[in-house]
Amino acid sequence: MFLDFADPPLPYDAIRVLFAGDASSVPTLRAMLAALPICARGQVFVEVDTAAQIEELPSPGRVTVTWLARDRRSGAPGSGLACASGEAVERAVRAWLAEMYVDADALAEAEHLMWVGGPEGFAWDLRRDLHDMVSHHQSVSTDRGATAV
Repeated sequence: MFLDFADPPLPYDAIRVLFAGDASSVPTLRAMLAALPICARGQVFVEVDTAAQIEELPSPGRVTVTWLARDRRSGAPGSGLACASGEAVERAVRAWLAEMYVDADALAEAEHLMWVGGPEGFAWDLRRDLHDMVSHHQSVSTDRGATAV
C-alpha cells in the first residue's frame, strides 16, 4: 500500500486506488484521475458543503466517484448536530475499507494507492489511523514494502 497526504506527484502506475478529499481537492483529484490507466479500479470520495458543488469528475470506468454533500448528512448519531468538515468523508472511507478488507493486515498488504487531500485538519483522525496502520505494517513486515509519506 502506498499512502500519501500531499499533492502529487504520486506513483500513477497503481491499478487499485482510494482517493478522498474535499472541494478544494477537486483539481488535484481531476489530475490524478486523468493520469490513471484505463484499467484502474477503486473509489473516490469527495466531500462538499452542498449538492450545488457537485461537478463532473471524469474517471476510468471502474473507478467510482461518490460526492458527499454535508448539508444532507447529520453529525454524530443521536447528537442532533450538523455534519462537520471531514466527517462525511471519514465515515465513507472507513465503511468502504471495512467492506473491502477483513482486517488491517489485509489492507496494509493490499496493492492500493491511497490519497487523502484537503486543508490541514481535514479528516485528521482518518489520516492518523491510516498512517499508523501503514507504519505498523512496515515495522512488522519487510518483505512487502508499504510507504507512508
